Amino acid sequence: MKWLKDIFSGKKDDKKTTGLALSEINSWLEERSHSSDFEEKLESTYKSVGEVARSLAGSIKALEAAEPDSSAPPKLLRAGLAARGEIVKQMESLAEKLKPPRGRDIDSASEHHWALVKGLERTVTTFGRAQRFTAALFPKEIEAVNRELTRISRLLVELEGEIKQRRGELEETWYSRELVDKLRKDLSDIADLRERAKSEESRQTELSASFAGMEEEQKRHAAGKDGKKIEELKKSLEEKHDELRKVKDEIADLVTPLNKALGRIMKQGSSDRLVLQHGNVFEQLRTMPSQVADSDIAGSLEELKVHLATLGLKDRKKEKTLDHIDLLIKNKSLQKIRVRQAELEKAVQEEEALLSEISSGPLQLKGQLSQTRKDLKSLEASLQKTREELSLREDLAGQHQAELKERLGKLAEAPVEIDLDR
Repeated sequence: MKWLKDIFSGKKDDKKTTGLALSEINSWLEERSHSSDFEEKLESTYKSVGEVARSLAGSIKALEAAEPDSSAPPKLLRAGLAARGEIVKQMESLAEKLKPPRGRDIDSASEHHWALVKGLERTVTTFGRAQRFTAALFPKEIEAVNRELTRISRLLVELEGEIKQRRGELEETWYSRELVDKLRKDLSDIADLRERAKSEESRQTELSASFAGMEEEQKRHAAGKDGKKIEELKKSLEEKHDELRKVKDEIADLVTPLNKALGRIMKQGSSDRLVLQHGNVFEQLRTMPSQVADSDIAGSLEELKVHLATLGLKDRKKEKTLDHIDLLIKNKSLQKIRVRQAELEKAVQEEEALLSEISSGPLQLKGQLSQTRKDLKSLEASLQKTREELSLREDLAGQHQAELKERLGKLAEAPVEIDLDR
């Protein structure tokens, strides 16, 4: 603890830097507080106050015992003697306040100083009013009292300076302790944030490597046998779906000439004018002809033909519709194209099942890539936030350290460097 002894031994190495470990600062402050020379200075000042008090008491007695000049005018004599009584009374009150307090702490000294200041103010006020008359009768005695009041004023200024200095030291000590606690908290938070950032950076490296590996695997799979097969199946399915759409359009084209007749027969069926066996089939033929079952096609066309004459169609329309129905029945056009539709649907189903089987691995890999991409994005945001928090905390620690160095420097009366690692 040589640095502490040097500081309090009176050595004045101007601008010599004092080095302190963070862990030592509180004990340094404690020792410095106990090593303060405030009590010694206070004791010296109180000794001087005691001397003034004794001298003032002698001056008061001398003033009280002095005899006035018998040749003084009666009016001046009465006024001067009355004023002397006021001055003596006020000076005795002030002399009582000059007694130092029992304690030598800052609060006792401040209270005593305040009482003396107020007492001196009252005394000076009284003295200012009465000294003109008293001085005319007792000039030497009043001059002696005046000298003692001046000495008291100077001692009060000296005492105020010592109190102010000590209070400043105590305030610096208190703020320094607060800053030590804040700085310790800063360093703890910084260590935690650095550890968190390190962990997140490590996790980010792992995820990035994993993501790159999955991308390479995805490329290898796409270039391999299964990848080519998947592309072939996708192309084949696209072609079959196009053909299916064409087939369904052809079915719709075959049924379109029957729409007016289908509408009339369904209307009569709903009004109970006709009892229809294929009412639901007629509705499907109008709205979803590609969904009509093969077994219902022939029967529904025959029933429509039977009731065609009762549907109120114009002769020309009725003849065209009848010819179209006969053609559909004779050539079995709807049944044939429905066979093609069924073949295509079966082929699509089989190829979709095969594509699903072959694509299960790539799809799973695609899902993993998507999730890893999300995890990386989330981690990057978290890492950015951690770095921002770390930067803010480091700035705050720097501010607290700078303020602490400044306050400790005031106490040590020399530059102070703080070792944060100890």
